Amino acid sequence: MRSTFARAMVVVAAVTALAGALRLADLDRPYRKVFDEVYYASDGCWYAGIDYETCGLKSDVERSWVHPPLGKQLIALGIDGFGFDPFGWRVAAAVAGTLTVGLVGLLAFLLFRSELWAAVAALLLATEHLHFVQSRIAMLDVFLTMFVVLGFFLLVADRRLRERGTPVVSGGSGGVARPEPGRGGIVQRAPDGRGSEGGTESDVVLREEEAAGSEEAEFPPPRDRSVWRPLRLLAGAAFGAAIAVKWSGILALAAAALLSLAWERTRRKRQGVRRPTLSALGRGLPGLALALAVVPILVYLATWIPWLADRGFSLRELLTHHGEMARFHWNLDTETSAGTPVHPYMSRAWTWLLLARPVSYYWQGDPDCCQEILGMGNPVLFWGALVVVPCLLLVWRRDWRAGVSVGPILFQYLPWLLVTRPLFLFYMTPVTPFLALAMTHALRDISGAEAPARARLAPAAGLVLAVAVIAFLYFWPILVGSPLSRFAWEARIIHVWIWNWV
Repeated sequence: MRSTFARAMVVVAAVTALAGALRLADLDRPYRKVFDEVYYASDGCWYAGIDYETCGLKSDVERSWVHPPLGKQLIALGIDGFGFDPFGWRVAAAVAGTLTVGLVGLLAFLLFRSELWAAVAALLLATEHLHFVQSRIAMLDVFLTMFVVLGFFLLVADRRLRERGTPVVSGGSGGVARPEPGRGGIVQRAPDGRGSEGGTESDVVLREEEAAGSEEAEFPPPRDRSVWRPLRLLAGAAFGAAIAVKWSGILALAAAALLSLAWERTRRKRQGVRRPTLSALGRGLPGLALALAVVPILVYLATWIPWLADRGFSLRELLTHHGEMARFHWNLDTETSAGTPVHPYMSRAWTWLLLARPVSYYWQGDPDCCQEILGMGNPVLFWGALVVVPCLLLVWRRDWRAGVSVGPILFQYLPWLLVTRPLFLFYMTPVTPFLALAMTHALRDISGAEAPARARLAPAAGLVLAVAVIAFLYFWPILVGSPLSRFAWEARIIHVWIWNWV
C-alpha cells in the first residue's frame, strides 16, 4: 500500500500540474472583464481595499451583495498578489480549479486504492469543459466546487480511518474479527479466494482464519468517539466555507449529512449493534450535528467578520442583510415587465445534462468570424451521466463507494428542477467533479469484468477516456477564446443545428 500510495501521489501530482498549466495558459486573455466578472472581479477589487472608482464600481458598495463574501475575498487575494488586471482577478479561480483536480484524484485513490483510477478521475476533471472554463473566469462557482470536493474528501478519509479500528461481527460464529491489517477496510472473500473490499456493506465475509474463534465476541465494540473526529470536523468546516461562497453549498452539505448517517448505521451494524439505525440516530447524532451543523455555521459566520467589523459588529444588520439576500433570490423573475427573458442564456435544469443551452461568456466577431468563450460541459461526462448515474444507483446498495459520486450529483442537481428563478448551466460546476468520479467508477467496473468479457470491455473503458480527452482538445479554441474561421467555429458549435446554442 505504501508503494501504491507513493505512485498515486506522483500520478495525481502530474495530472494536477497539467491541469494547472492548462488553466494558467494565457489566463489574461481576453484583456477585459467578461460575463459576470463585471460583478465579481470588481467586487474582489473592492474587497482588496482599492478605491471603488478604480474597481469600476459606481459607488462604495459591492455589486454582488446577494452572495456571501468568501468567494470575493479569495478573488481579492489574487488581486492583492498580482494587481487589478485580468490575470490578477482570475488567478485565484485558476488555483482553486487546479487544486480541485488534485483533490478529485486523491478522493478517487481513497475510494479505489489504485493509482490508475486516481489518475483517470483527475484527468477526466482536468479536461472537463465547464470546470475548465469556470477555472479561468473570476466567478464564484469554482470556489464553491473546491470546498465541496474538499468536504467529501475529508469525509471519505474519516470513514477509511474509522474502518481500520472497527471490529466486525462474523456471520458464521458470532465472533468478532478485525479488518485485515494494512488495508484500512473490510475484506471480502471472493469465490476464487482473492480479497476484495467491494460488495455489500452489511453482509461481509471475513477470512476463515479471522472468522474462526470463540463463539463469544473476542473484541468488544470500541468506545464510541463519534463526536471528536478531526477529519469529519474539518469536513464540516469545508462545507461551511462552501456555503460562505454561495448558499447552494447547502445542497452538498445535505448530501454529506445523509451519507454520514448511512455510514454510521453501517458501522454499528458491523459492530453487532441490534438496532443500528436507532443507534446512529441516537448516539451518532451529536457527533454528526457538531460536524455538519455547528461547525459549518461557525465557519460561515466567521467569513462575515470583516463585514461585521465595518458595521460595529451589529448582529441586527447582519440578520437584516441576510433577509434582503433571501428576498432578492426568492423574488427573481425569468421575464421582464415587457415579457422578454431577463437573460438570453437562461436554461431549465432538466436541459443541463443534455447540454441544450450553454452560456457564452465572451464573443468577438468580424467578417472572418470570431472568438468565443463558451461555458459547456464535456459531452462524454454529461451525456454519459444519463447512463452511468442510474447504473451506479443500482450498484450503491452493494458498494458504498458509488454513493460518494451519486449522492452529491443527485443532491446538487435534482433540487434545481423545482426552482423557477433564472438558472444557468454553470450551476452544474460543483457537480462536474462527481460526474468525473462516477465515470471513473463505471470505467473501473467495466475494465474489471470477468474474463472473457474483460477482453472486450477493457478497451471500451480506455476508448471512453480517450474520447473525453480528444473532445476537450477539439473544443479547446471555444473554451479559451482563440480566433477561429467561420468554418472552424461552426464545426465546433455543432449544437447550433440542434438546440440553437447561440
